[in-house]
Amino acid sequence: MSFENEYEDNKADIAIIALSIRLPGIDTVSKFWETILNGEEVVADLSSQEVKENAMEARSDFIRTNNNIGEIENFDAAFFNFSTREASMMDPQHRLLLETAWEALEAAGYNPESYDGLIGMYAGVYANYYQMFNLLPCIKGNGAASELQMQIASEKDHAATMAAYKLGLTGPVLNVQSACSSSLAAVHLACESLLTYSSDMMVCGGATLGIPQTHGYYYQDNGLLSTDGHLRAFDAKATGTLYSDGAGCVVLKRFNDALKDGDTIHAVIKGSALNNDGALRAGYTAPAVKGQIQVIERAQMAAGVNAEDISYIEAHGTGTPLGDAIELEALHEVFAPHTGKSAFCALGSVKSNVGHTGPAAGIVGLIKTVIALREKTLPPSIHTDTPHDRLMTGLSPFYLNPIQLDWSSPNQRRLAGVSSFGLGGTNVHVILQEAPVQPPAPSSKRIKLFVLSAKSAESLYMQKQSLQQFLKSASGEQLADAAYTLQTGRRLFEHRAVWLYRRGMEPEWMDREMGRKAHSNLAMQPLFHFPDLSGFTALDPGDWISEEPAFHTSFIQCMKHAPQKSGRGDSALQDRATYAIAVQVSLFGLWDSWGIQPSGCQGTGVGLFAAASACGLLTVADAMYLGNCFTAALATTGQERSIWVLNYQQRVCRMKTEPMKIPLAVPQGRQPQSYEDWSSSDFWIKYLNDALEDKASLQSSVNNLRDQLVLEMNLHESSDLLVEGDGATVWRNVYRLLGQVWMDGYPVNWKTYYQGERRHRIALPAYPFNKTRCWVECEDSDIAADLPFLPISESVNLRPEQLIGYIAPRTETQRELVAAWELYLGVTPIGIDDNYYELGGNSLLAASLNAHICERFGVTLGLEVFLEQQTVARLAESIESWRFDSTPVKGGH
Repeated sequence: MSFENEYEDNKADIAIIALSIRLPGIDTVSKFWETILNGEEVVADLSSQEVKENAMEARSDFIRTNNNIGEIENFDAAFFNFSTREASMMDPQHRLLLETAWEALEAAGYNPESYDGLIGMYAGVYANYYQMFNLLPCIKGNGAASELQMQIASEKDHAATMAAYKLGLTGPVLNVQSACSSSLAAVHLACESLLTYSSDMMVCGGATLGIPQTHGYYYQDNGLLSTDGHLRAFDAKATGTLYSDGAGCVVLKRFNDALKDGDTIHAVIKGSALNNDGALRAGYTAPAVKGQIQVIERAQMAAGVNAEDISYIEAHGTGTPLGDAIELEALHEVFAPHTGKSAFCALGSVKSNVGHTGPAAGIVGLIKTVIALREKTLPPSIHTDTPHDRLMTGLSPFYLNPIQLDWSSPNQRRLAGVSSFGLGGTNVHVILQEAPVQPPAPSSKRIKLFVLSAKSAESLYMQKQSLQQFLKSASGEQLADAAYTLQTGRRLFEHRAVWLYRRGMEPEWMDREMGRKAHSNLAMQPLFHFPDLSGFTALDPGDWISEEPAFHTSFIQCMKHAPQKSGRGDSALQDRATYAIAVQVSLFGLWDSWGIQPSGCQGTGVGLFAAASACGLLTVADAMYLGNCFTAALATTGQERSIWVLNYQQRVCRMKTEPMKIPLAVPQGRQPQSYEDWSSSDFWIKYLNDALEDKASLQSSVNNLRDQLVLEMNLHESSDLLVEGDGATVWRNVYRLLGQVWMDGYPVNWKTYYQGERRHRIALPAYPFNKTRCWVECEDSDIAADLPFLPISESVNLRPEQLIGYIAPRTETQRELVAAWELYLGVTPIGIDDNYYELGGNSLLAASLNAHICERFGVTLGLEVFLEQQTVARLAESIESWRFDSTPVKGGH
């Protein structure tokens, strides 16, 4: 039974295939787990200077906690195609959610642009304090377009939908807002979407940011907040909660689909439930025992598990005396009646480590539990020196582990529950099970080809550094899976580089010049060149032949048509010709299987027969026989040559030809102009005669157009390149050429590249964003009054590198338009042929910019004109035209 068939009945299970997280001092999943595993706390203290700068009084009831992510004013606007102005208006929580969603999809190994199914997104964010403290005090004017811009940039409604727009997600997208339970509610709803086939993959998450970033708080006796800046979930000394920045996303997929597609499955969702306390609670903000009991029981029922099967609960655990007491009561009501065992289920809350991250809290707790299941380890519950009274009875099913423990489960798969309860009564509980151990997937490719791409040379360089670090500790299978993930699961950008890597050797950069840019217009396909024997490397057949299945299959078929030995002449040389044609035709088939179609083929000497077969003109049998005779005739003299020439001529006269599928050329002599010329026996007889008269013609160089890539149907660049024992380097030059092809922008069919292998998508270092300041402070700009709505950030983005060559303005009109565009877009320098949309512009900003231009030049330009013209040069022409005839310019001209 196959691995996939073993789990065929798990059709209601949901796989968690990717994780991403951001917390104070934490920007990777591995760093998060390290922090939790070490029992660390991310809470930091404000310095005296920070307290002074924020005009906070250092009273005895002031708590100097600083649970912020930091540097939230910085954002890679150009990467997500925002203008600096637009990004500066945007709620930083939306930006953080967008980044973590991007990182989660990368960790899953999927590029939405190339994924065939529907990817959706459910997520929630916290209140927008950036709008309150930064944007609203800076407003200088009003206008319908600007108001709409503000709404899109600031309102919760647009957090998930803007991310979907920028990521290219076409499945169901909703903003889920249920306060503290928002992100786990998003997970529950996403599971329903997947199980009803409304989507094929779902991104779920949440984000919370406190603004201003450096601030403490004043505690109140019997209030919600901790009296000492520490959160002690389920400890008798707990005095309150502690709010913190945070964001996280997970990617979900139907379990069976994830198995089939080779996804990394971190854990499995067996079931979940969502409800509301309704009027059962004492007040709107108070939790209710009965509501929590019901949601946990229903989740266990949906998962088909008993309370006694569960050995860990990641609780909501806010550290408030009332909230913890109610949650413990609910848990005991669910577990105690169904078991006589005590202290079999560990209890924890990630909030003791990282604080309460509001709408992101559920996803942060889920991620912690997923990793714990994956690593089969229970991380320590910190700040639990004196466990809650309810846990000290000796009969409780639950216990707190103050130290790291191995998560033993001898008789069954590990199961865990995750709770998240929202202010307002929306409760969510999810049942997780550890993922099955997926069987190893060995790779036949001993040399791995890693492809990297980025929007900037700086980001590409940073990718190189992070990949190099990854390679140091990766296993052989991980290397193959990493190469596969980069090839098939990442979005492609202009700046590209390639590594050839084999265990035990230094990675070889395909192009030593970092930042090589792919061609944006692939007008020319590569040219395939089939060399003569003098330029062909003959290698002894070995296991290297089977390393590429498509090549191996073709080579075996070709050799079935090898001519019988005649006993005359140099049989070794004839065998070499036969072998060369088989190798060259098979290499052509290999490139074709990888999706690389040539603009044409060229052949030199015996290589022309291989090229003619590859193009469909000659059969393999005819090509081999003619090539054999051709080689023997050139290597003999006198009567023996005459016999080979006669055999050649007789075969030419009865050979079968078909119209060519690909253009064919010879780099020397007269070029046949039609199929009739190519199929004529006269051409082929003359080809042999010319070669007999001038063997030097076989050394003619390749005819190719300038800048056209030439792929040689050969295994090595030169005949003196040695094979390194095991034959792994036989393919080095082929892979090197494939990397060159990819860097030049030709699409490669990576699925057939891995024919016969089962590869997995794995999490790799995330894309390194190249961030700049995108932030509004009223004091940031002296030009606020000149703008119709908001001041622009002090910093601006440099002109995107992927744009065409910069052309400076030449006329006064062009210079003034460039100045206006740079002001509104926050990009410099702007060339007169730069496209407005590629600079990060949009239709809403266009309305304000167009009004500014009309007022400045005293013209009447319809907005449709602005949107149609799209460049400064064309817009300047419209303005000059208006001035010439004083007629309002409408669209369509």
